[in-house]
Amino acid sequence: MFSTHHTDVGYLYLVFGITFLFMGGVLAMIIRTHLFFPGQNVLVSDSATFNRIFTVHGLTMLFLFALPVANGIGNILVPIMVRYKDMAYPKLNAIAFWMNPVGAALLWLGFADTTWVSYAPYSIIRAPGPAADMFIFGMKILGISSILSSINFVVTVLKCKHPDLPLRRVPLFAWSMLTVSLMTIVAMPTYAAALIMMLTDRLGLSGFFNPFAGGDPIAYLHLFWFTFHPEVYIFLLPAIGMMYEIIPRFSRKPLYSQASGVFAFVMLGIIGFASWGHHMYSTGMDFTTKVVFMIGTLAAVPASGMHVFNFLATMWGGRIRFAAPMKFAVGGIALFFSAGAGGVLNSAMPLDFISHGTYWVVGHMHLFLIGTIGFGFVAMIYYMFPYVTGRMYNEKWASAHFVLMFWGTVQTFFTQHLLGLEGMPRRVYDYPTDFTSWTQLNQISTVGAWLIGASFVIFLASLIYYSAKGKPANMDDPWGIGGKYYYPVSAKNPHGGHSGY
Repeated sequence: MFSTHHTDVGYLYLVFGITFLFMGGVLAMIIRTHLFFPGQNVLVSDSATFNRIFTVHGLTMLFLFALPVANGIGNILVPIMVRYKDMAYPKLNAIAFWMNPVGAALLWLGFADTTWVSYAPYSIIRAPGPAADMFIFGMKILGISSILSSINFVVTVLKCKHPDLPLRRVPLFAWSMLTVSLMTIVAMPTYAAALIMMLTDRLGLSGFFNPFAGGDPIAYLHLFWFTFHPEVYIFLLPAIGMMYEIIPRFSRKPLYSQASGVFAFVMLGIIGFASWGHHMYSTGMDFTTKVVFMIGTLAAVPASGMHVFNFLATMWGGRIRFAAPMKFAVGGIALFFSAGAGGVLNSAMPLDFISHGTYWVVGHMHLFLIGTIGFGFVAMIYYMFPYVTGRMYNEKWASAHFVLMFWGTVQTFFTQHLLGLEGMPRRVYDYPTDFTSWTQLNQISTVGAWLIGASFVIFLASLIYYSAKGKPANMDDPWGIGGKYYYPVSAKNPHGGHSGY
């Protein structure tokens, strides 16, 4: 608990993130089960309770699962990849982690009903007292933690890397952490300012977003989405970087193009700040501004496509070993492509007016969060398992986990796209009983969510059991795929890395 070593802090992040993955997952199961039939209130007694569950589920999955797991794996691997003894600021690294439990406690004890986006004016005028204030302070603490952690990653990669290692040859996972850290340092202060303005509005000291005091709720949207559209890439890019570590090794080939991977990361880091307005087409924005944001959004397509092409070109002609890490990585690529295709539709103004505020957006967002980020993280956890525990997981149980998770993800979130096209609004507590198609599609989506939940029960049981009872792993080559193209982190090769690095 009191260690400042990068691997120990990384393990703390991982345990914290996986714990809140399951806590947030329980809330997701409650939401989907509640919507299985219209008009039921077995698990959720009223709309306010539903909104609280919905709010804390979103906050948990984004800030208490996705960010900590990325930071955990980054803490373990980035110093090794840049050939340094630790993170640049070890004590600051530990402080950044220990702010997370404090922020998590405020979010969960408050259990606010503002939704995770906390739109004004409801979050200022109508949201109940202590809960909304605890949400604001909890998010402030988590935001400061993210900024401190990001400063550490930037300095570690740029200033602490080995002098014989040029920046262009730094492994792509380290590049992904560098990119998202720079994005966090730029984006997060805007949301921090919005939270302070929201708090002073709630205290009656100002009227920034309060229309009854001359404020403008749309101004909050601009501040919020300026941070949280880049935040989408902050969640996404570490998972892409993890796939770059897995795919060359299990393809038994060198990475097709290091330079294009670096270029795509940098481009997405820049483009992420040029497209926040596509969340706001329906707010009365003028046509010219909408066109600018539409072009900025579409600019992300070729940069994302470069990653997909790089993955496919690396696998092409390779002698692929479909162990669990590779299965989840390939599944994540397929779902990344599918989610991106839905995003192209959202960027087009006429189509966005049809899908905006519907379950189409829910399905699109979750295909990224579960289909790409979740699959990338799980792939990396399986990949690191033998190096962390010295034992091998069970491949059959891992395959069962993959099949259930992939099938459940497709069934749940593809169906939600159809619900959106049918016109079902997002963030609703109930829906009419005479809309038969809504009922049927919600039931299909809920069964898919149960499959995802079952897959993670297998995942957790496998992690716990095989970390103690698994077969001892061959630390040089746990999967028997040879080390010609990739040299793992091991006692014989403490710096690890791809051939050519």
